[in-house]
Amino acid sequence: MGKRERINIAPKSGTSRFNGEPLTETLTGTRTITEDEINQYQFFNLDPGGGSKSVLLPAEAAAKGALLFIANTANGAEVLSINNDASGTICTPTQDEVAILWCDGTNWHGIAGQEQ
Repeated sequence: MGKRERINIAPKSGTSRFNGEPLTETLTGTRTITEDEINQYQFFNLDPGGGSKSVLLPAEAAAKGALLFIANTANGAEVLSINNDASGTICTPTQDEVAILWCDGTNWHGIAGQEQ
């Protein structure tokens, strides 16, 4: 069997970004996800808390290799607007949708879809 290419997803420390523990939170306003948080969590269960809220992602240079899953756990028709650090919208998961986000060090990319 030939060699396989491996994608380096490790942060500056050289440890894996994947740990499987979710961060669960009800938002009261705009939520900024920090570089430390993306090094600790990959799964975010966020409830917009009664109205649509914004989520700001860390700077692209600090998030190279990050892969995040953000679930909108609202109990009503509430939207999470997930934005890059320049407030550009990446995706907008609604109630019971999940956003998958990844960063290449230059840009954040994302898609949102229905939970199964």
